[in-house]
Amino acid sequence: MTAKELLLQEAPRWSEDDAEIALRAVQHAHAGDSADEWGNLSKVHEVAFGETMRRLGEEERAAGQKPW
Repeated sequence: MTAKELLLQEAPRWSEDDAEIALRAVQHAHAGDSADEWGNLSKVHEVAFGETMRRLGEEERAAGQKPW
């Protein structure tokens, strides 16, 4: 069964929110690296993720655990 056939089989059970998520995912995949109305958030995500992991490591060390 092709991916398209599987999609058609699953779609009738989806909520409107599920369908919107799937549609946005496909549109995003076809848009390439172009920014949307929010702009390109990849750098913001990268910095925020790094900061979160750094703070998590500090909290684990403070609790006497080895950071992962």
